[in-house]
Amino acid sequence: MIAYRKLSIKMKMFLMIMFMMAFIITLAFSSLYYTYSVYDKQLFDKSSRLLNLSSSTVDLELQKLEALSLNMISDMQIQRALKSLLEDDTAYSSFMERKKITDRLWEHISGAARYVQSVHLIDSQGRVNKYGETITVSEEKYDRMIAAAEHANGAVRWLYPDDDDPMLVMVRQVRAYDPMTLKPVGILFLRINIERLVKEYAGLDSQNSDIVLKAGDDVVYPYRQLQNAVSEGLKPLPGSGGYEIKNLDGRAVFLAQKKSSYTGWVYYNMASYHEIFERIIWLKNALIVVYVIAIVIVLTLGMVFARSLTRPIRQLIGQMKEVQYGDLDNIDNANLTVPTHHHMDEIGLLHRTYRLMITHINTLIKENYASQLVIKETEFKALQAQINPHFLYNALDSIHWLAKKHKQEQISSMVLSLGYLLRTSISFKQNVITLAEELEIVNHYVTIQKYRFQHRLDFHLHVPQPYLGCAIPKLTLQPLLENAIQYGLEPQVGACQIRVYAELSEGKLLLVVEDHGPGMEPEFVEKVLRGEVETRGTGIGLMNIRERLRLAFGDDHDIRLESKPGCGTKVMVPLPLPKEEKLWEDYCE
Repeated sequence: MIAYRKLSIKMKMFLMIMFMMAFIITLAFSSLYYTYSVYDKQLFDKSSRLLNLSSSTVDLELQKLEALSLNMISDMQIQRALKSLLEDDTAYSSFMERKKITDRLWEHISGAARYVQSVHLIDSQGRVNKYGETITVSEEKYDRMIAAAEHANGAVRWLYPDDDDPMLVMVRQVRAYDPMTLKPVGILFLRINIERLVKEYAGLDSQNSDIVLKAGDDVVYPYRQLQNAVSEGLKPLPGSGGYEIKNLDGRAVFLAQKKSSYTGWVYYNMASYHEIFERIIWLKNALIVVYVIAIVIVLTLGMVFARSLTRPIRQLIGQMKEVQYGDLDNIDNANLTVPTHHHMDEIGLLHRTYRLMITHINTLIKENYASQLVIKETEFKALQAQINPHFLYNALDSIHWLAKKHKQEQISSMVLSLGYLLRTSISFKQNVITLAEELEIVNHYVTIQKYRFQHRLDFHLHVPQPYLGCAIPKLTLQPLLENAIQYGLEPQVGACQIRVYAELSEGKLLLVVEDHGPGMEPEFVEKVLRGEVETRGTGIGLMNIRERLRLAFGDDHDIRLESKPGCGTKVMVPLPLPKEEKLWEDYCE
């Protein structure tokens, strides 16, 4: 961080542009790869739907074939014929029973799907009763079919297409049902054209099919049309489905798969990855080239821009150093002018402002001596002006003692109070005083006003002793008391009661100046608080007191004014308590 702060503005801008470009490129490629993943997911969803439809259709037809085989082996005529062949093996009887078996097989198979190539039923004498396509099966496969049926104990077993027979073969053992001895009486197997089944019911042609059906390592569909390298590369993923991008026979393939819950076979859907993403891969490569070119262009423009921005700043720094060590009167003004080729941007304005500042500094230096002379003359006149207040203090003091000499106590008291008020109003040493000092000013002011209004002024002051140490801006209560006399007492013919008292409210000391004068309308009160009423006096106004309270104690210390016509006026001044617990303890004592 310290090293970065020491870099020049040009390098900082260069690094900022580099960072922005890196961020934008990272964001763009992240978005691009996210798009790839979304596209992969959509492709998998499409392949998954196709696989679900194909596998469900094929599984349904295979289940129908299993039901058909069950109907055949449980057929009563076939059951009787097989038991008869087991018990009576005469030539004529065997011929008639086998004819019955063949007829019943034809009745069952005639209504079945066209993809059943043939049906074979081997009786207990090893003779084959069949209907449909004639085929010669090798002895080895024949033995495998019989062994698979016998090991299944009546359940269905599948033999997959091979070089001997490209058909899918279903085998199952026939057992005696009536009576339910379950004694083996024959073997049934159906040869199924799986390609025709898939083509007619799943809508796929084996010549252009992307669907592959495997049972373990055996290819069920399409047989003899799938390369060995591709077949060996198809391996099931964990779980019942999923997708991957795999290299099969030297080409990238998008491979989706689903495992059949009925047969356990795995359905694969293959799609050439490069053919699907060829345009996207081209776009990605094009974007890389565009971004590289953009980086070079942006960095070049950034360096040019940074140099154009920092060159005038460096020129300005050089001019400042000259001014720092030089004589302003001898500075070449040509160096302070704004170059004509600069626009009036922020740098141009900075040059112009610096030039004006230097000119102004020269002017101020020349005027400084004359200003000092004026200040000295003003200070001299201020010293002379101090003679007048001292003269007034001395004159009032003389009047005070002359009145006391002639035993004129009223004149003496008034002059003493007037001198105190005059001294207090002129003194500016303290802006915030104690409440005791403020109440002393109030008492002297009331002393003078009582001689003026006599019995008409009914004044009461009640502030408990513990609160006298609270801070208050000087001349806060006296102007409020003056307003109470001017607007509450003077408009009345009779006496007017004016009270000054203190109370606690919301953790603050509330000083209240209350008069029983004519009061004000609520609308007029709002105007007074907004400072929209022109006062009749020339003293300290209410707005002045409010501002001094806020400056001294914060915005939450503001004057409140309550008044109603005919009910008088109440002004409340909030003051902070120094230590509330100490005040209460002293007050209780």
